[in-house]
Formats: sequence, structure tokens, C-alpha cells
Amino acid sequence: DDLVHRAGYSRRTFANHFSGKEQAVVAVATEQVRHALDHVPGDDLPLLDWLHEVAKAQLNAGLFIRLRELRRLAQTYPSLRPHMGDVQREITETARGAVLARIEGSNDTTNRFYAHLLVGAAYGALSSVLDGHIALRPPGAPPPAPGDPEPAMSLDEFLHQTFNYLRAGF
Repeated sequence: DDLVHRAGYSRRTFANHFSGKEQAVVAVATEQVRHALDHVPGDDLPLLDWLHEVAKAQLNAGLFIRLRELRRLAQTYPSLRPHMGDVQREITETARGAVLARIEGSNDTTNRFYAHLLVGAAYGALSSVLDGHIALRPPGAPPPAPGDPEPAMSLDEFLHQTFNYLRAGF
């Protein structure tokens, strides 16, 4: 009731759009994923470099911080955990759709098989961050102090290193 009241909707309207409060909470993140692609530069870049830009746009648009907040909430509220997977799938599927649209709407000779493998490899690596297995500093956070036992990489450093591994073929 509090959530519906704060959103300014009736319970019925809320129920028409969301199956529950957990889905409404993660909808904020999935909406950010979709809007991030509106500002991806470099249509003239090679596909792997362009996908790097897509990943940066998706994760730097405040989404990285929002995902960290959602992951913390999911630790406190276990009913939110399954919906975190929905957000990760949305991030990957949005990128996959953008890559496929790019190769189908241009003179790009990349085949669909390669495009699916490329997105799967890149976003499989990104899932290690999204699910919390690799700790990163959020955008704008100061670099680690000298002597920190295990300094976390910045998000940009992680993306740069990940896409370098993809370029080199791991």
C-alpha cells in the first residue's frame, strides 16, 4: 500500500504493470538499461569496440551504482533475488538486440552467429561483476590507497581489461 501510494497509482494500475513490489523495484534498473543505448557513440567503430561502448553506456549511466544497491537490498530481502537475474538478462538482451540491429541495419558483414557469441562472451564476463563475484570501485570513487590488501579496479579499468582479453582471444 505504501509503495502504491508513494508512486501515485491505484493498486489496480500498479497490478496492471507489475507482478509485485520486487518487480517494481528492479524496473527502475531495467528502464535505465534501455535508455543507456540512446547515447552510444561510435557507429563507425568495429563491432567489438562498439560493444565496449555499449557496456560502458549501460553500466556508467548510474546503473552500476543502482545494481550495487539492489544487490544489497536482495541480501536483506531474499524475495528480491530472483528479480536480480531478470535485470542481468535485460542488460544482456538489450545489448544483444542492439548488436543485431546494428549488423542487420548496415553494411556490416558480421554474421548473427558471431554476434551472439560476442555478446555472450562479453556479458558473461560482465556477469561476474553484476553478481558480485568481482568487486569494483563505483564510477567517481577515489583510487585505492597505497598498501590496500586487494585494491578494487574501477569499472572503466575492468571494462578495458575485459575487452582487451576478448580482442586477444583470451
